[in-house]
Amino acid sequence: MTKTSGLMPLAADFPDQDEARWRALAEAALKGAPWDRLVARTADGVSVQPLYRETDIATAGDPSGAPGQAPFVRGGHATRDAFLPWQIRQSVEAPEPEAAQAEVMADLERGASSIELVVDPAGAGGVKIASPADLKTALDGVLVDLAPIALDAGAAGLATAKLLAEFLKDAGPAAAPPAFNIDPVGALMREGAIADGALKDAAAFAATQRDRFPKATWLRADARLVHEAGGSEAQEIAAALSSGIASLRALTDAGFPIDDAGGAILFTVSVGPDILVETAKLRALRLTWARVMEASGAKPEARAAQIHAVTSRRMMTRHDAWTNMLRTTAAAFAAAVGGAEAITVLPFTDALGRPTPFSRRIARNTQLILMEESHLGHVIDPAGGAWFVEKLTRDLAEEAWKEMQGIEAQGGIIAALTNGVVQHEVELIRQKRQKAFATRRESVTGVTDFPLLGAELPATQGARAFRPASDASLKARAPVLSPIRWAEPFETLRDKGEAAKASAFFATLGPLAEFSARANFATNLLAAGGVGAIGSEDVYADAAALGAAFAKSGATVAVLCGSDARYASDAASAAQALKAAGALWIVYAGKPADEAAMRTAGVDQFIFAGQDALEALKTLHAALGVV
Repeated sequence: MTKTSGLMPLAADFPDQDEARWRALAEAALKGAPWDRLVARTADGVSVQPLYRETDIATAGDPSGAPGQAPFVRGGHATRDAFLPWQIRQSVEAPEPEAAQAEVMADLERGASSIELVVDPAGAGGVKIASPADLKTALDGVLVDLAPIALDAGAAGLATAKLLAEFLKDAGPAAAPPAFNIDPVGALMREGAIADGALKDAAAFAATQRDRFPKATWLRADARLVHEAGGSEAQEIAAALSSGIASLRALTDAGFPIDDAGGAILFTVSVGPDILVETAKLRALRLTWARVMEASGAKPEARAAQIHAVTSRRMMTRHDAWTNMLRTTAAAFAAAVGGAEAITVLPFTDALGRPTPFSRRIARNTQLILMEESHLGHVIDPAGGAWFVEKLTRDLAEEAWKEMQGIEAQGGIIAALTNGVVQHEVELIRQKRQKAFATRRESVTGVTDFPLLGAELPATQGARAFRPASDASLKARAPVLSPIRWAEPFETLRDKGEAAKASAFFATLGPLAEFSARANFATNLLAAGGVGAIGSEDVYADAAALGAAFAKSGATVAVLCGSDARYASDAASAAQALKAAGALWIVYAGKPADEAAMRTAGVDQFIFAGQDALEALKTLHAALGVV
């Protein structure tokens, strides 16, 4: 028997099925609901079908190619380093250079392979690096031939890049390829202003240094802020492409051959917790950038995008911050499967403040476990060939290409930012997503759903300051893209509710089996606003017993919870008993059959699935006197 002759397909004992049979069963399960109910859609409107087959994606001619070959959908490299498949790039932002040096060395000695210094010359929102001495202090002890150094310096990018080039002058080509990451476009997104000719000056400096650092990346095409401001996947890719195109033009104008210019750009994107969508996003970015490079005349082997993926900030929470470990793990998994060359996992306490050594260790170890225990680096493009991923990659690429063409039609990314077109389009998606979270069609575990009141927050090393504009004299020329977190509106209400020790009495009707579903719904909704539940599992014999229990509770607000049948028979009398017992505000969990009758009986507010939960909680807060 050969090695393969004994293998049996998993479906060997099952009869063949066709799509028509599958669809018939699926429609039967829908019980009359429309088929479209099974179709999800991304923020860009790209449909996600419940089933994908080979016929959903064109495979003739192998359009995705092979890993390491144009169009680089399946990865920028034909093979991966068995020891280090991607760079574990840890972000360092301790304000004082001495403290930053301690973090740098701790990270490198405990698993990180690369360091990114978040720089703020003023020392407010990053490492205070304003002189060669500051940089030397921050990087003291680093073996620069082994550990690549990356920068994130905002509007101070060129000045800081010059300091790093000087610091590395003795190492020269022997230095691990640094990522200078000069990014005037990103500074314009974040700060609303850049110096005239900033991109031209950055490219000119790169041209003077490229012989000393032939494998360095000089300019950064950073689309993270589009993501963090609430933008879609296609918008993020499009911003990265247009920023890359602007950088490509500046570099070639400065004397870079087109093949070298592409390799001098580092694309940086955020990755969220949706593994398959984020995987497809990275693949789509490589596909579209390869097309840009092809149109620019680059050789096939020079068309790959180098990608640095950073876990999303907008997905992070302050409350139940431990769940952020799951979010960052999913995001890092997607980045690795999607073929990123460098990955940064943000500490799980990122939304709370500056990280502690413990939260930094968890961030490092997340990647180490994925790399060394889950062996993600042993397979190139493990999602390749999955019809869903291949189709989503193509769909996102098409949407992103349209978005990029719109930006270029404005005159390029700087012009599109200056006239506010990019910001407007991002705002439209942002509002759409915010509404989905407000109505809890989209959820944030631990915040909008299943919140745990009274939980202690993890420790941090103080609040995080935000990096100010490096040159206050620059005149604002563009609206800024303001970052958000999906959880923040709920967390703000929760903080107020918990500070006031707000609570509501649960007026349950009938036996536990009847009211538990709505009581659980109401408990979770109220907890999302920091309002505790009193007696959510208690059972009462009649309306009189219910009124007596309310009077003893000391509460001013009551929440009616029961089945539809029980509401029909008992809700009116229960509401009247509660009002007689002193209830100032009565909430009805569910949609009433006769709202007018319930209001006449004394009900003041209705809570139900699909409503704007934020507005409902604000109304409840007002009734409770929470300010």
